[in-house]
Amino acid sequence: MTPPPPPETKLVGTGAAGGVAIGPAVVIDTVEVEIPDTDDPVASFNDAMAAVQADLVRLQEQARNAGRSEAAEVLGAQALMAEDPMLADSVAAGVAAGATLDQAVTDTTAEIAAMFAAIDDPYIAARATDVVEVTDRVRHHLAGVDSTDLGAIEVPSILVAAAITAAETALLDPKVVLGFITEAGGPTSHVAIIARSLGVAAVVGATGVVEMVNSGDAVALDGASGDVAIRPSDETTAAFTARRDAFAAAREAAARFRGVRVTLGDRPVAVPANVGSRDDIELAIAEGADGIGLLRTEFLFLDRAAAPSEEEQFEFYSLAAQGFDDTVVIRTFDIGGDKPAPYLDIDPEENPFLGVRGARLYSQESDLFNTQVRAILRAAVHGDVSLMLPMISHVAEIRSVRAQIADVAQQLADEGVAHELPPVGVMVEVPAVALVADAVAAEVDFFSIGTNDLTQYTMAADRTNGVLDGLQDPLHPAVLALCKLTADAAHRHGITVSVCGLAAADPAGAVVLAAMGIDKLSVSARSVNPTKSVIDSLEAATAERLVQPVLAAASAQEVREVVRSESAAA
Repeated sequence: MTPPPPPETKLVGTGAAGGVAIGPAVVIDTVEVEIPDTDDPVASFNDAMAAVQADLVRLQEQARNAGRSEAAEVLGAQALMAEDPMLADSVAAGVAAGATLDQAVTDTTAEIAAMFAAIDDPYIAARATDVVEVTDRVRHHLAGVDSTDLGAIEVPSILVAAAITAAETALLDPKVVLGFITEAGGPTSHVAIIARSLGVAAVVGATGVVEMVNSGDAVALDGASGDVAIRPSDETTAAFTARRDAFAAAREAAARFRGVRVTLGDRPVAVPANVGSRDDIELAIAEGADGIGLLRTEFLFLDRAAAPSEEEQFEFYSLAAQGFDDTVVIRTFDIGGDKPAPYLDIDPEENPFLGVRGARLYSQESDLFNTQVRAILRAAVHGDVSLMLPMISHVAEIRSVRAQIADVAQQLADEGVAHELPPVGVMVEVPAVALVADAVAAEVDFFSIGTNDLTQYTMAADRTNGVLDGLQDPLHPAVLALCKLTADAAHRHGITVSVCGLAAADPAGAVVLAAMGIDKLSVSARSVNPTKSVIDSLEAATAERLVQPVLAAASAQEVREVVRSESAAA
């Protein structure tokens, strides 16, 4: 007698890439690989690193040829990491101290990954994943074990794994990969980034999912809500199918907003893009974004032996400035003393998690900062550029950094170099700034609220710690109250306020933030038109009714319920 099939199982992870997918599962088993002993372990490790570096360069080129620019970027960063002497030197030191090669690689991976993970910027913290993925490939090479070949998947499927590496996902075909479900990762992890670039749904942080699913089991997932159903019933399948159809219809409808301005009542709400690379800039232009709300410059400073030159930075910033008629907001580098960059001669032990980073670093690394400011001021000649300072916590910091900027402008003038002194704004990501927003507003030309960091600091929850994912919802009333304080102070002082965190791309978040008076919602390029669609569909009267109930709510879940209720009643 055939045993009955296992029952339907539901769980909730973290939505990382919008979309709904239904299909058979392909479960990727993670096999522990032990490095065998060799006569010359250091030489063996160095040879393996060279082989892995060459393999990653090959995969990067294949990804680029396949039009997977985001995957190519990630693989390129990993290829650079594979030739970084920091890894080899640390492993050699471990072996010299008596460790086996396996233990030395394990210890090195843990130490360097922890150093990256301690950095507040999630995009930099994600480099911890790069370290693990690179050394895992080295392990496989040394052990003579092939890595998983996800390119062999032929039937449209949903990938289920504890974790999926960037190299594994680089050449996936979105026609056969319907979505990802992983136990590890967050919305800024490589899996999430690549899933969004492929246009497939993804749920991360789905604890225990690998043990619940067998390859071939039917699986349904919602990449917005994080909902997952394993072996869904007919009723559940119908419900997910309805969600999928609704998502597809909304995407199609949003396309008509490309290049279109939207308003809430008679108040304009701009939707610029968050970018961090040339490919991001091109996509933002293609999507018709209202300028750039956040140009992350950290990527220029990563994975290299020396800081980028003034000319290299000038060329990149000018490219962004020339691409838009609207404002391009360039954020100065948000890196700290614990960032493993060889040209920053700062002891990482002196700079813990809440340490010297962003604007706190500029007086110590004045040459590095001044070079970047020179490049930005020169690029400002080529477009509508604004300069934004990260990690500000009090007024004195603003005055000090603005004085540095003024000195650079005077130097350029003395040299006869063409430049413009752009508007200067600050990131509101430290609660202290929101609480004294009137005093800060008097010192700057605009505000930009970074809801990712603001949530982390308000909730005292490290956003790189997956155990604390439940505390990372920026729609928590405490976070929203700080956003409202900031917006009100900005408008009292006649300056604009934007939001550039993930909350701006969350449909419920976009509704609430626009209702509170936020002037700009800066989102990833692919989210620009869906976000415009959300704002365009919002009635001014509904927005006005939302604000007080949202601020009076006790939790992020209650906030979302308020938004659903008011939207349904409109």
